[in-house]
Amino acid sequence: MHASLAAGRTLLAPTAELAAALFDAVERSNRTAGLTVWPTPRIRDFTSWLREHRLRRQATDPGALGVLSEVEERELWRRVVLDGDGAGGLLEPGGAADAARHARRLMADHGIPLAALEAYGGEEANALLAWSREFERRCADLGVAGPAALLDALREPPETIAWVESPGWNPVARRWLAAHGGEPLQAPAASAPQNRAVVEPLLHADTAAEEFAAIAAWARARLAQNPGFRAWISVADLGERRAELLDAFDAELAPQRFTQAHEGGVAAYAVAGGTPLAAFAPVRIALETLRVTSGVVPFERFSAVLRAADYHSSPQDASSAARLDGALRERAPHALDFGAWLGLAERIASEFGVAPPSAIARLRDMAGRLAQVRGPAALSRWAATWIDAFERGPWALRQRWSSAEFQAAERLRELLGTLASADRVLGSQSRANAERLLATAARDTAFQPQTGIAPIWISGARTDPWLTYDGLWLSGMTETRWPPPAEPVPLLPVALQRRFDVRPASAALQLAHARDLQSRWVLRAPELRASYANSQTAGRTAASPLLRTSLVEVAVPADVTVPHWRHALREGPALEELDDERAPPFADPERTHGVATLKAQSRCAFRGFAETRLSSDSLSLPTPGFSPSERGNLVHQALEHIWSALGSSAELAAIDPARQAELIAQSVAGALERVCARRDPGGRWRERERVRLAALLPRWLDVERQRAPFVIERLEPGRQLAYHAGLEFACRVDRIDRLEDGARVLIDYKTGAAATDWRGDRPDNPQLPVYALLYRERLVAVAYGRVNATHLDFTAESERAGVFRAGARVTALEGAPSFGALLDVWAARIERLAADFADGVAAVAPTLEACTHCHLQGVCRVPTNRDDGPTTHRDDAP
Repeated sequence: MHASLAAGRTLLAPTAELAAALFDAVERSNRTAGLTVWPTPRIRDFTSWLREHRLRRQATDPGALGVLSEVEERELWRRVVLDGDGAGGLLEPGGAADAARHARRLMADHGIPLAALEAYGGEEANALLAWSREFERRCADLGVAGPAALLDALREPPETIAWVESPGWNPVARRWLAAHGGEPLQAPAASAPQNRAVVEPLLHADTAAEEFAAIAAWARARLAQNPGFRAWISVADLGERRAELLDAFDAELAPQRFTQAHEGGVAAYAVAGGTPLAAFAPVRIALETLRVTSGVVPFERFSAVLRAADYHSSPQDASSAARLDGALRERAPHALDFGAWLGLAERIASEFGVAPPSAIARLRDMAGRLAQVRGPAALSRWAATWIDAFERGPWALRQRWSSAEFQAAERLRELLGTLASADRVLGSQSRANAERLLATAARDTAFQPQTGIAPIWISGARTDPWLTYDGLWLSGMTETRWPPPAEPVPLLPVALQRRFDVRPASAALQLAHARDLQSRWVLRAPELRASYANSQTAGRTAASPLLRTSLVEVAVPADVTVPHWRHALREGPALEELDDERAPPFADPERTHGVATLKAQSRCAFRGFAETRLSSDSLSLPTPGFSPSERGNLVHQALEHIWSALGSSAELAAIDPARQAELIAQSVAGALERVCARRDPGGRWRERERVRLAALLPRWLDVERQRAPFVIERLEPGRQLAYHAGLEFACRVDRIDRLEDGARVLIDYKTGAAATDWRGDRPDNPQLPVYALLYRERLVAVAYGRVNATHLDFTAESERAGVFRAGARVTALEGAPSFGALLDVWAARIERLAADFADGVAAVAPTLEACTHCHLQGVCRVPTNRDDGPTTHRDDAP
């Protein structure tokens, strides 16, 4: 290899991955030899080399055919399939286009002529034949050639070449290279013991995570023994298991990535292929911002961009965005167009006294730049507009980027350059279609930041690494994966594939290929290992029969667990345990959340502390239409208007149907006007709610007609203050009725579930007891008025029979002899809950149902059982 490069030859490799490895090997060799300056090695993968020379020829020969980029080729195939006669019958035209493109490339790689395909016939073959001819016709009309045709016009190499011997060459390329490049360069062989087993030992893991953890532990141990250790690791299902693999290798070789202070750095390993470019932060936020700046946008997407760190110049700016987001969640509709979102955000920021975050101005500027392009435009114009918009929006603070983020943004610029050169092929595009092309290209472009030469190289290919290493590890060597099963390419007749020796179509060729690779692997490293894991779906899996039958299997070491936890346990300091269940006493300027504070304190003291004093509230999310709380407010306000007009059960009994319908319509209209002044979900939802309430409220009034005679004494009296343990709790009682003898009844409407949740030493909801203590004079009953489509009734605590309906009996009053005595029990109970809260009692001691709907799992210390869920406590738990 060195001699060929020194002679000025260009060294060709079958894949970009092998070309990069060869390049790195030459660089390392020069550094090891003590050189400080050397010519850049001319090592290229074959496809890139062909494309490069075709582009050079275009520069000197105006009549030469152009070269389709990957983006252009993909889009041209998509158009061919969509425009075809049978496109309407395809479930997934995009998938059909990808399959056709892959099949046509395979035909070019194996020298399969279209005439041979035509001779076989069949529905799929005929479809591929028609699409291929139409694709070639369109290429001819455009004066371009697809990647599959790059080799056709190159009769002689434009420079002196050499090529490496590898099973990765396709047959057409191999024949061309043998004719024009002479004998291939043979790979060097590593020094290895004679008659060594193919692999030893064979590691068997229960899960893929354990398998990767064991491989990573082996790599770390070898590097500790020899800092110059180099390994090649083959993972057959790398695309599916990439996240698990990265976690395992980070835990062993880059544990700093699990720390909050991590700011990048070079790891001791690298993974081939990279991740989709769209997954990198600068690209992801750029694409997401494009998506939200046009059309109708759901709140979740606008919220994500508003809070994105890329738009915030300081922690204070990020805090303003978070506060504004919280306010929007209470006031915003489910979806708006982007301009309306910006206007609403600015208005609410002004109302709440929140400084508008800089994201608003940047988003408005970016949207203005994008709006300058009206109607369809050439991709070159779209690309220039996008770059300008990105630099004014999500890339305005790029000085904070890491090296990897800079590289990802530069790769997106290159991709935009490719799109900008596609005007002749793709023509003018609407904004939506142009953004689709960009998003698809970013998703399909694999990218890996350049961080230097990694000693541990992880490949997703089952191939010959060609270079020598200190160790090789082959993962996933099960009987179902090695040798690879026969997997014919779709659309091409299987018989035709086998006739032209397409390896994936033939089990015999796959077996021969596997044996060939095994004979090569033993020459590439003195240490060769293999492993496999049980299947998640099929259970225990057997090892590949191609591995030596006398090979000893070993299990994964017992200390190998989930990588994050293993590293944390190994590296973490010893922790001192401390039960801290008391907060500082409640003091000014702190304020309670009204009865909600006592409700949370009763269910779990920690919840009362977290929700009131730490403001650990769950974030609401605007929903289509009215939210459950808004629908409840509509019922409350409509009933308030109705009873303000009626005033008593006698008036209810006397009202005629027409007047009742008119009154209900007026009450519903007023309620909708007041609720929609805060958040208006739109006319369609207002009408749906009007129809619902118009049907629900008459039914509720029929329930009220069954009660004993009453007069409304207090109706939504406004905010009242209750005092317990020296603290004030805001209350809002819906209604107090006076019976004929002057006794009083307290009612609170519920539009959802309503149960007797006020009972017990630790009630799930002490709301009615708190309200009752505020209005205890001559009080004989309290009740929830349940007003919803499925339940229209009263859930009550009463010392009198028949208060809420004829025949209703007296309730148990929790064993108290009278309602007054029950009020004394409630007073002691509420005073104790309030005193505990005031004293800072914050023990994690939930009642039986407290954890069911709690949103504090992220900060709660309640013991958890994997099978049974959170541990709960009795109602009388301390």
